[in-house]
Amino acid sequence: MTLTRRTRLARRTRLRPRAAPKTTVRGVPVAPAFGPQAALCRDLPCVVCRRGPSDPHHEPPRGRRRDSGDENTVPLCRPHHDERHAIGAEAFEARHNVDLLAERQRVRTLLAELRDRLDDIATNGVP
Repeated sequence: MTLTRRTRLARRTRLRPRAAPKTTVRGVPVAPAFGPQAALCRDLPCVVCRRGPSDPHHEPPRGRRRDSGDENTVPLCRPHHDERHAIGAEAFEARHNVDLLAERQRVRTLLAELRDRLDDIATNGVP
């Protein structure tokens, strides 16, 4: 037995347009959470265990009125990302013998080289 409606359903409330993302909070500019560099950072392996997929971790962490833009990302897998936030930077770096700020600079250089290669391919064609 199939049930059918005789009358069309009507909305009780109007649809509202989705609000634009915030660009400032209390007058302070807010960087987007994930821009092009963070998206590329997702494709890199974790700096601790060298496994993927990875989450772009902002180093230093975002929030508390600190501006940690897209260029300050380090790839960490989900377990290491959660651990970094749970135990803090000093304990995390000592436990895994890794310098996150040095890794951030290494990833920034690697992604800048990749961006340059992509620009060359776009302008000159595939080599």
